[in-house]
Amino acid sequence: MEKKVTAIVPIYNVEKYLERCVDSILLQTYKNIEIILVNDGSTDNSLQYCNKYKNQDNRVIIIDKQNGGLSDARNAGLKQATGDYVCFIDSDDFILPTMIEKMVKQLIEDQADICVCDMEYLYDNGTKTFASGGSIEKTSIKEMPSLIRINNSACNKLFKTEMFNDVKFPVGKFYEDLATIPILIYKAKCVTKVHEPFYVYFQRSGSIAHTASKKIFEIYEAIHDCIRYVENHGNEKVIIEELYHLYILHGLDLTTLRIKDFDDQSIVPEYLIENMENLKKYYPNYRHDSAIRDYPWKKKLIFKLLEYKKVKLVMKIYER
Repeated sequence: MEKKVTAIVPIYNVEKYLERCVDSILLQTYKNIEIILVNDGSTDNSLQYCNKYKNQDNRVIIIDKQNGGLSDARNAGLKQATGDYVCFIDSDDFILPTMIEKMVKQLIEDQADICVCDMEYLYDNGTKTFASGGSIEKTSIKEMPSLIRINNSACNKLFKTEMFNDVKFPVGKFYEDLATIPILIYKAKCVTKVHEPFYVYFQRSGSIAHTASKKIFEIYEAIHDCIRYVENHGNEKVIIEELYHLYILHGLDLTTLRIKDFDDQSIVPEYLIENMENLKKYYPNYRHDSAIRDYPWKKKLIFKLLEYKKVKLVMKIYER
């Protein structure tokens, strides 16, 4: 019997993009799909679009709920999912026609729990860039412990639905994918890959990415939650070491880059210092992490200056 796939689409005030997204799912070459549209308290015409699709195609299911954020919407979809496999598609993104068919085929062939694909970033000026989902084939964390650090997007993956039996997205938190995907990768007996950019991630202008928010520091809590899960479900030292690398890659490096690009430059020094305080709190031994050795000398210099709160020098180096 053909496997059933549940596609969960969280929706919040995206009427401009919703048709493109939902049409891309309805037009999949793989037909045994249920599409759960989770209207997360939209105040525009998104719900009317959802109802239109429900009337047109009996594969469409609508959940209409109060606004609770992306994680809450995904979790609501998971509660009603009846598919053997599940995927998550953000409502301003879309997928290519053969995505589900090819990923289901790969999952079955490799008897895998998770299938990954590459992505394409589409900017609103029409330009496109390729984004790798990771340089892997059929594998697992036992064979490749660094797999737990693979691209942590939930959207370029197809999961066995049962993987979420004891895992949910953290409600009200930033970095919901980083807090969840490493745990699912850890649980998976096998992870496989289709080397095609099936998922198109739309990059809208006016993004909040450069807007200051203290929630940016929730990245440390997300990584900590992954470490705690592994400690409680096997406590393998090599896997925990790989997860600690995320404090360097996402906390020290990427968070610093996000902060230095804030629109309000006057608060950058305060945030850079607070970021280092969080790093030291969650990972006191970060200076000795082997991941730092792989950075070029310029980044190593920046990290050292941040340690001593020399944020003005750091900004001058970035400006060069």
